[in-house]
Amino acid sequence: MESTLKRNAASLSLLLTIAFFSAFFSTNTFSSTGNLDRSKLTKDQRDFLNGYEAIKANDRPLIAFYKKELQDYVLYPYLSYLDIKYHFKSTPESQIDHFLERYPNSTLTPFLIKHYLEYLGKNHYSERYLKYYKLRPQSATKLQCYYFDARIRLNQTDDILEPGARFWRNQEKLPHTCHLLEKALHKANRITGSMVWERIQLNMQKGHLIQSTRLARHLSPQGKKTLKYWIAVYRSPKKVTENMPDYVPAVIRKPIFKQGVTRLSYSNPKLAMRMLKQRSEQYGLSRLEEQKLSRQISLRFAYQYMPEAQGYLKDLDQAVQSEKVMNWRLQLAIRHSNWINYLDLYDLLPDDMQQQNRWRYWRARAYESLNEFRQAKPIFQSLAKERNFYGFMSADKLNQPYRFNPAPEKSFDMGKLTQKYPQLKAIKELIAIHWTHSLRREWYHLLQHVEPNDIEAVANYMSDSQQHHLAIQTIAKAKMWDDLALRFPTPYKQPVLNAAKKHTVDPAWVYGVMRRESAFSPTISSHAGATGLMQLLPNTARYIGKKIGFKRKQYTHLTNAESNIQLGSAYLSYLEDKYDGNRILATAAYNAGPDRVDSWIPKDMQISADQWIDTIPFSETRDYVKAVMEYTTIFKSVLSKHYDRLQNFMKPIGSDNNNANNKLVATNDKN
Repeated sequence: MESTLKRNAASLSLLLTIAFFSAFFSTNTFSSTGNLDRSKLTKDQRDFLNGYEAIKANDRPLIAFYKKELQDYVLYPYLSYLDIKYHFKSTPESQIDHFLERYPNSTLTPFLIKHYLEYLGKNHYSERYLKYYKLRPQSATKLQCYYFDARIRLNQTDDILEPGARFWRNQEKLPHTCHLLEKALHKANRITGSMVWERIQLNMQKGHLIQSTRLARHLSPQGKKTLKYWIAVYRSPKKVTENMPDYVPAVIRKPIFKQGVTRLSYSNPKLAMRMLKQRSEQYGLSRLEEQKLSRQISLRFAYQYMPEAQGYLKDLDQAVQSEKVMNWRLQLAIRHSNWINYLDLYDLLPDDMQQQNRWRYWRARAYESLNEFRQAKPIFQSLAKERNFYGFMSADKLNQPYRFNPAPEKSFDMGKLTQKYPQLKAIKELIAIHWTHSLRREWYHLLQHVEPNDIEAVANYMSDSQQHHLAIQTIAKAKMWDDLALRFPTPYKQPVLNAAKKHTVDPAWVYGVMRRESAFSPTISSHAGATGLMQLLPNTARYIGKKIGFKRKQYTHLTNAESNIQLGSAYLSYLEDKYDGNRILATAAYNAGPDRVDSWIPKDMQISADQWIDTIPFSETRDYVKAVMEYTTIFKSVLSKHYDRLQNFMKPIGSDNNNANNKLVATNDKN
């Protein structure tokens, strides 16, 4: 009787706990993309989320209940994985082995091993660490340190000192988990002065001054003094114009000078080039080293379109000539409208570069500018058959219609596809519960194993599931560039149209920017902090948000699709107004910022818009502007069944000195 009462009490407690979690989830969500409507979820999906909460609370009876309920559910491995990951301390080793044996090819398996190794290493379970490390050797520095730590704790040091020394020498920064390795290497006299300076040089080249300073503990007093001087040169590169102190060893002088003169070229390439020519022999630079530095400095002249750039690049030894150097020589010729020079350089290009659309287009433009249209026309005609920036620009030259060349739409048997790739079932469930990080992992894992003939079908599956960013990346893997329905979808259509109307910008332009920025991923963020569909920086969002009367919540929650679209559209409108309706400049400023774009606008001449675009100093912005203009044209066709010609946006860029002089003369006449 007593045992029956206990069982009934336990059952009642379990049911009450389930009821609590159900109530909890009616007002709270586990979602990285916004509110999750539980009423639209299946019972299994709701139970899975409740099971996850039980795991976080370590409610063992409830965990057991949901595991039993969901043992045939496609996301059951996630429950097992999360239960182990959250509770390594109380999880028997046999349970971990069972998971690894049952799911050897699961997306989750490498992550489980990684997290378990972190737990074992942190708690110094050395024998177990080595067992699981051998299953899957790790590339993470921290876990490699734990490997050496485990070997040392088990007195297995005979064959690890040499690889340990190599490992120590090649790391920019070592975590505290490597302290036993470092101690063992010191004891065995395996850390030499040259190894320390190698690591210092590695860090100084990356600008890691703090880490370089930490390595000074391995140096002699003279070595510390030398490092202090090197850091001073790093911070004030003009010091390379002075003689180095006598205490700096000859072997260290060369890397100090090389880095100093390189950094000096960022602000003063003329002085840097003069110092290189004057002091390269003094610091023992070989001819190849001197020429490599000369190439770096010459490119600094080119980035600023200084008149000396073409000559410096031309005079470089053949040993240091490169595709980048040739690209900049061609760009300089384009920027300065030196068409004969461009054609001469084009003839020097290898065949593969001559076939690139960019250089073919400018070859035709050079002929056109030299009034040799008969030679330009066939090149324009060939390019105009293609659906890209240069194809559209060439069609404008010939006054021909644009070629969009869409591939015919195909239908796929998604049932058969799901049977062939059961992982798609897990992906479907992860989409439903908004587990976006796990979704991306499953998708990436699937792409590593999908057969080439099925990639397009998988892309369609992701598109049908409204995961357009993954569909776009999938179709790109297959290089199916003509599948326009997959590459240029129009999600968030009503919010885009509303925002475009409110801020008086072209919705096709909004889509073009969104497609380039995020490929329609609402939660993506960059290393710089740009977030959401239109990749807005927090400061930009705050400025624009206040300008258009947004509340703080609206301009800080940048993963909210509608807010992001409103803010991005308003910013495009702001930039378009700033640049007097010049969409080219506004697009460049959206990517690189208005200050940079202002500095790129010629102050002493006007150049054609295509010249300006293709000579933007930043390759990222150069490619960005061309892509957005191309995408905008395609989206215009999708949205309106007609398109705007690129030539409509190609206003000359720069200061018109003739107009300025005429205005000055007119003013003087009035006086």
